[in-house]
Amino acid sequence: MGISVLMAVHASDATDLLDAAIASITVEQTRKPDQLVLVKDGPLPVKHSQVVDRWQSRLGQGLEVVSLHESSGLGGALNTGLQRCQYPLVARMDADDLAFPVRLERQGAFMEKNLDIALVGSSAQELDLEGNPGPLRRVAEEHDALVGRLWACPFIHPSVMFRRDLIRGVGGYDASLRRRQDYELWFRVAQAGGRFANIGEPLIWYRFNRDTHKKQSTLAAWRQGVIGFRGSRKVGLPVWKQVACFAPFFRSLLPLWAQHGVYRLSSPFDPRR
Repeated sequence: MGISVLMAVHASDATDLLDAAIASITVEQTRKPDQLVLVKDGPLPVKHSQVVDRWQSRLGQGLEVVSLHESSGLGGALNTGLQRCQYPLVARMDADDLAFPVRLERQGAFMEKNLDIALVGSSAQELDLEGNPGPLRRVAEEHDALVGRLWACPFIHPSVMFRRDLIRGVGGYDASLRRRQDYELWFRVAQAGGRFANIGEPLIWYRFNRDTHKKQSTLAAWRQGVIGFRGSRKVGLPVWKQVACFAPFFRSLLPLWAQHGVYRLSSPFDPRR
């Protein structure tokens, strides 16, 4: 079964991390992707374009570059790229993470064996910007457990592989959302009857450090809570889980140093695991 990789790159992404990310999901894989769709989310600096051009020369027709004249946000960029994915399985990848060499082999085999599964993610090994390993992020693996944890988003977005036609069928990503497009999408997949899974072993290195919390403003955290509240209600999760969707909002009210500390202290009790 053919596999497309879907990635978006923005001017704010680091070129060295972008270069490493592309290498990890293409030439370093034990099962090479059949296609990499790379969406330029708005104009890119010269250094970014040079990295993309080098990979275009190396991968040839295996790399399809889609250029957007202005940034449409991650959701819009991914929707545009999704329409260019030629193969029935689509693996998401971010421009700063790294894929384990066996990622596509493991997930592709899982999806071929489990034809009822719409989406499969994996655990992840955290990695800071300097390349130092952090904690292992473990995730629930079975469908029922994952549906019960949808309020807490039990998937690591750049680790997922999904069936292209199902995701297109539910409307793809919501391009009006600047953040948490994946979170909102998983609720719609569940409403459509899609079945979920995670692979317990880590299949990506996931960039995460103290600065990650800077990306989440109080307003963004509130909007995330609203997405979770509405989605949890639609899929029939208990009221306490609907209300718990606002936990990131209350954490965002703390100083940045305290947000990171609370996150680390609460990690052993993370409901996504």
